[in-house]
Amino acid sequence: MLLIIFLASLVLGTEAAISNRDNKCALGEITGWNFFSSDHKHVQLRRSYNITGGLNDSICVKAPFRPIVYRHNNTLEKMFTYRNMSSTHKIVPGGASFWPTAKFLMEFSAMDTISTKARNPVLLNYVNSTFLYAAYGYSLPAPKWKFIYCDDTCAVVEVLSKDRDMNGGRKCELWIRVGRKEKIHLSAATEPCKTFFLSSCYTPYPTEVYIASLCE
Repeated sequence: MLLIIFLASLVLGTEAAISNRDNKCALGEITGWNFFSSDHKHVQLRRSYNITGGLNDSICVKAPFRPIVYRHNNTLEKMFTYRNMSSTHKIVPGGASFWPTAKFLMEFSAMDTISTKARNPVLLNYVNSTFLYAAYGYSLPAPKWKFIYCDDTCAVVEVLSKDRDMNGGRKCELWIRVGRKEKIHLSAATEPCKTFFLSSCYTPYPTEVYIASLCE
């Protein structure tokens, strides 16, 4: 039994070391602001909580367009959209549905600081958002996040608008970013991010948000 416990702790320790080594948000090399204000397509791969409605009523969540960035106050305007397979907002009667769409004003702030020797002494890893407008039945909450992991291609955010579970487990989302005209592709580069998501968030029943056959 002691051997099993030791081996389990060794595996968890190794995973934590990998995540900490690759976590550029924790190292101060990238912030949530850097990750989300970039000229990329941002796509949600997974979330660790349920959304009201059917499983296919909030898939393919993404922020595909270039943001309007206000660097003087660390805010940006960003468009989000997703697919609702039960939507009644039809392009033509009996045809395909419009994707729910919303634009948010996202305000990034810092509640933690690190040594001024680091590249980014102020960590802009907290996000509060307000709706600017919504259309076609958009019903997802405005992003209220803390970036708890990020690297060049992937990020994990704690969803602060969701209560933690009874054991303190975080409710999280896993996002990747690619070129705006690129198709989504998963590679070994996303493994540290996925490891962090599984080990640091409440994930007994993670929801796969990006389903290639339905989202492309």
